Amino acid sequence: MSFRGSGCSLTGSIMASHEIINTLHLYIDRVNDIKVIVFDFDGTLVLSNQLKYDAYYKLFPDDDCHRKIITQVLEQIVEESRFVILEAIVEESRQQCASDIVMDVAQLAEGYNAIVIEGAKNCPTRINAQKVVETLKHSHSLYLSSNTPEIPLNEIVEYRQWAHYFKGVFGYPRVKYNTLQEVLTLENTEPSQVLVVGDGESDGNSAAQAGCKFFYVEEDADLEELLSLLI
Repeated sequence: MSFRGSGCSLTGSIMASHEIINTLHLYIDRVNDIKVIVFDFDGTLVLSNQLKYDAYYKLFPDDDCHRKIITQVLEQIVEESRFVILEAIVEESRQQCASDIVMDVAQLAEGYNAIVIEGAKNCPTRINAQKVVETLKHSHSLYLSSNTPEIPLNEIVEYRQWAHYFKGVFGYPRVKYNTLQEVLTLENTEPSQVLVVGDGESDGNSAAQAGCKFFYVEEDADLEELLSLLI
């Protein structure tokens, strides 16, 4: 886990354990300034990352060529939107795989959405996630910011009966940095008073770009620690 201020610099994958530096003691005196919390969704509050990853393989022929391409694309751009990822897979498949299958990105995206939405509605919640948002709702303004398309994201949040926890739910095609700028305007607050909570590089990068604080979630205990810091 790491709690970072606006001066952080993220290079490479934020998942790499050697890059997660515990600087929590440096910011204990500043957490009382936090008024707004922007949560990532997948992997942070719900354990949906694996099902989203696996869904790409279900959309294409189960052969060595397509599996290799999907793996390579996900290694390079796993945090991009599903549309960007599917477009890259289709382009590489047309060049490398001997197949007469017509692959339309829009249709593939619809198929991907169907798999992922159903899975995300019912996949496990990260331990302590609901307790955290239920508690912090009374003391902070909470928002969701995700690379999941905004309409299905709202559908998932409504299905889980979580909509009342958040003042706003933002998804693709919005960019996370732009979402933070919008939240700053809506709340009429300073970047130093906004905390981004997430498990991905895009979460940390957007926080750094906007000058907000960032709390990295790697395991269930991190959310419990977040709660202990803020209440």
